[in-house]
Amino acid sequence: MRLLTKKADDLVVVYSPDEHVKLGDTLFVDGIVSQVINIQFADVPGVLEHVLRKSLITESNTEENMHPQVKSVIDSLADQKVAIAKIRGRLADETDSRGVTKEIFKSGLTEFNVSRAKADIKVLDQTDLFSALGLEAQESGDFCKTLSSQPKPFEIMPEKLGINLITGMKGSGKSYAAKRLLLRLIDKGVLTLVFDLNGEYLNLWKSDEENRSNKYGSAGAIKVYVPHLRNATMNKLPLKIPLYEISSDDFATFLNVAPETQMYPALLGFWKESRGSKFDLNDLKSYVGGLSNAFVRAGLEDRIKTAEISQLFGPNDLVATIKKMQEHGGALIFDLSRAGVWEKRIIVEFVLRTMSRLGQSEEIKPISLFLEEAQLYIDSQRIKNILTRMRHLGIFPTFITNDPRALPNEVYSLLDNLIAFMFRNEDDLRQLAKCGFVDYDSISTLKHLENKQCIAIGNITSLYPLFVEINPQIGVEMGGETKKLIS
Repeated sequence: MRLLTKKADDLVVVYSPDEHVKLGDTLFVDGIVSQVINIQFADVPGVLEHVLRKSLITESNTEENMHPQVKSVIDSLADQKVAIAKIRGRLADETDSRGVTKEIFKSGLTEFNVSRAKADIKVLDQTDLFSALGLEAQESGDFCKTLSSQPKPFEIMPEKLGINLITGMKGSGKSYAAKRLLLRLIDKGVLTLVFDLNGEYLNLWKSDEENRSNKYGSAGAIKVYVPHLRNATMNKLPLKIPLYEISSDDFATFLNVAPETQMYPALLGFWKESRGSKFDLNDLKSYVGGLSNAFVRAGLEDRIKTAEISQLFGPNDLVATIKKMQEHGGALIFDLSRAGVWEKRIIVEFVLRTMSRLGQSEEIKPISLFLEEAQLYIDSQRIKNILTRMRHLGIFPTFITNDPRALPNEVYSLLDNLIAFMFRNEDDLRQLAKCGFVDYDSISTLKHLENKQCIAIGNITSLYPLFVEINPQIGVEMGGETKKLIS
């Protein structure tokens, strides 16, 4: 390999066909650390003419007369390739307090003392790279493996998670990775609350499609809260919302009570009168029965009947369940797949308020929160609140979406970790680059990745972009595959 040139923060390295370089490889060039983000043919003068000339020659009618040695040289030149490598930083020796000297990675490049003729260029061994990044402990897991000439196992360490984003096109593998990460959190004794929009997490307790329990199901580590469910069955629990846990405006919106109607102030009056007590639908029914306006009374009685039929409101055991499951870790999955638009919003708001209260009073340990397509049931202001306030209460969100542009920009400015799968849309790629972790050119390589391959960067990688492939999960029914029109 030879150094051809430097363009801005790119190194252009030319190499021969018998040398092997792969997307994601880290090149070590006289102390400089750079990462391959693109590979192409070398644009050598005369080669294009040679290739075009050969394409125009009809082999059956024309013979190309060229000295064999010259032909061999030109053919070799035609196959020369260049690797475009993004400069990430350098390796430098550092001595710790015990007097031990270690080679560590440092970002930035303030000098460029490199010779084109004498530069020593090699593909940096992944073990040496991980050691310099302080990622040695993450080599033993089976969560994923690096995309490189020498693939290396890599583990996502739960203690390095914070505000996280897992994103990618439909069918790229983002939900599969999210579910694998969820199982890792359970293994580490962390409790995760999951807002499951499409029912993709409901079968994680199974080992197969025969409803046989896997280790997570047998240990009771996965519970599913289901709206409208009458009785608990196996790992499913009825999801009820105490009326006093939501606002009068929430209830009015759910039951289509418009603010301009006379029913609205009546509801507001009941909530004000009952403030501080644990009221329910029966209390509301008694209050409505005493209203003097027959029209308002009849309208609200009809809506109370609707609320009773929905079976959404009533006492719940959410707090007790959270506290119990925190003892050993697990997943509480809220099945939103069959809930209406306003039901989703009320359920999510109730859960978030409960978690905020428990976190503020320090009744619970830190909790992980998975939000599938959060923009569909949480407004932008509430998402900002999750980002800025709830993490201080020990609630750490992971956003999972196939539409990164739908999330507020605050998600990207406060992000701790990004796991991004294949995208082809330029607008989506530009949105991901807003996180500031990595340049647009590196993010653009997502266009060339395959299913279950992604770029991971953030605290989990010591801020060094790693191209990885998610390994398969054994013994768990992962589900989530896109259904086909014709099997």
